[in-house]
Amino acid sequence: MITQKVIDSLYKTYKKRPASADELDIGLLFEIPVEHHDIEIDDNANLLINSLPEFSPFRKLSLNRINAIVEFENRVAVVLTSSIIFLNKTDNKSFIHIREDKPTLLDKIFNRIKDTEEM
Repeated sequence: MITQKVIDSLYKTYKKRPASADELDIGLLFEIPVEHHDIEIDDNANLLINSLPEFSPFRKLSLNRINAIVEFENRVAVVLTSSIIFLNKTDNKSFIHIREDKPTLLDKIFNRIKDTEEM
């Protein structure tokens, strides 16, 4: 099961991109049956996930933007800097997690001042 703790661990473990796209475990994506996600790599080194809608910004990804590809029991995760695409191995369903930016110290101070002014 993919929990928030697992997601946080993926972001922490794979916060940097590999030196080369050759270091990614791309083979994991091609172990998913083609009828589920129809994954391909084009001539420009872009990963195409054809099971996602055409308007999705996650449908076409440059391999140079991917931090890691990680296998789970029933899913494969494509880890990016601020999002993770989870592709089911047994059907065409996918889940995209988008990391929310944590407020900086300056944001916290600004919000505190704003809250006191509203009182």
